[in-house]
Amino acid sequence: MLRIIGLLILTQFGIAQQVQQGSPYSRLQGLDYNYHIIDLPTVDAEALLAEDSNRATGTPYRYGFKHYVDFSTEDSGVWEETEDGGLFWQISVKSENAYALSFEYDNFFIPEGGELYVLSPGYEMIQGAYTSVNNSNTGRFATPHLKGDTAIIEYYQPAGTDGILSLVITEIIHDYRDIMRFNDEDQERNCGENAVCYEDEGYQEPIDAGAWLDMGGFICSGAMVNNVRQDLSPYFLTAWHCVDGDYPPTFRFYFNYETTSCSGSWASNGSYAYSSDLVADSDGMDSDWALLLIDDDIEESWEVFYAGWDATGDYPMISCNVHHPGGDPKKINLDDDMAYGDYWNNTGGATTHWKVNWDEGGTEGGSSGSALFDDQFRIVGQLSGGPAGACGTTYALYGKFSRGWDWDMPSNRRMIDWLDPDYTGTLVIDGTYVEVTGMPGDLNSDDLVNILDIIALANLIFEGNPTAEDMAAADLNGDGILNILDIIAIVNIILDN
Repeated sequence: MLRIIGLLILTQFGIAQQVQQGSPYSRLQGLDYNYHIIDLPTVDAEALLAEDSNRATGTPYRYGFKHYVDFSTEDSGVWEETEDGGLFWQISVKSENAYALSFEYDNFFIPEGGELYVLSPGYEMIQGAYTSVNNSNTGRFATPHLKGDTAIIEYYQPAGTDGILSLVITEIIHDYRDIMRFNDEDQERNCGENAVCYEDEGYQEPIDAGAWLDMGGFICSGAMVNNVRQDLSPYFLTAWHCVDGDYPPTFRFYFNYETTSCSGSWASNGSYAYSSDLVADSDGMDSDWALLLIDDDIEESWEVFYAGWDATGDYPMISCNVHHPGGDPKKINLDDDMAYGDYWNNTGGATTHWKVNWDEGGTEGGSSGSALFDDQFRIVGQLSGGPAGACGTTYALYGKFSRGWDWDMPSNRRMIDWLDPDYTGTLVIDGTYVEVTGMPGDLNSDDLVNILDIIALANLIFEGNPTAEDMAAADLNGDGILNILDIIAIVNIILDN
């Protein structure tokens, strides 16, 4: 019960990257402010790139340098009273030669009626309006990449507003790689095939599950995962080493960052959700997994697929891997062989990872955390890494999904507590685009799971020839057949409830 209450709290008070319609006050009024620009320390991009070239495997891919600052509305920027009796605040910063800038905030609060914008000089790019709907109980917030090395943050509230803006800029991220491709649309991208090439060849579901994770200065990949209730709870699977030491409430998830043509090299960054909570993780490289619960709304129009999974630990026949190497638009790797067990960094002991030799494609920085799919498009692992080199085409190691399932660990170290919260005993489940209604095990649709459902299942088993709908409802352990194991699963549901 305590765990369920905790989940409700996480959901109720999560923040969202909702943007309201509007336009900056300075633009509406034609104001010509002489912005006082704060120059940030010089960033040595060449030195950073040299460090990145020696990045150890099993570490996230860095694209940005973090300026740690302490600029607040109380002691930084300029406040002015406007002609209409309102208040106007602005601050401008420059980090020379940055491809883009992004910001993270603490003590973030916007009163009702206030509007905050982040914009580039000349209004080439405008982010916002951010309003009171973006407040949260954490007091944390972040705004996405703004093209260029100079950014202006401005705020306006009309006369009579109850309260006043509060925020502290804690981090300004200097993008030294052009991770959003604002200025480098023609860069070659060769690590895997463009995912769009395979949408018509039966790979649409894993492609729609994959997403790009921006942790602020670092990136990884991951995938949305289904749960036994199939209620579209926004669980996101990635690697532990991607989130270790970072702050998930400021994470950003891009779902449709992919090219529009098979031969294309550029893409719009697409739809994104903002903020998450880390609900469970491996706390180490065995088997290097992290389960996040996204706080923001996942819109139906994004056509996100919530991938199924296989927690049996059986040797899987591999089909594909969807990932964002180097922050590139969605790529796909292909295989048709069985994976085999291996160790992380040859540590010996239990085989904690699946080792895959890709027939097509490979992995590199930014691919970490991406899902490994079996031939039924169920997740069986998440990427830890592979050998150094261009596109890591020799092999890749994926932490076994099954090792995070229900081992003798506390609840923040088990996926079962979140992906099978009713403890039905399900070890295999398919994915879905839509919410599946009905309680697992409620075979006669009376909103109860009891002896009548056991009788209904027995009738299906002994009469034979169940319909596809019967199978979907009554195959509770996901093994593709109806038998005594499904009756046991219903008994377990009854006893747990």
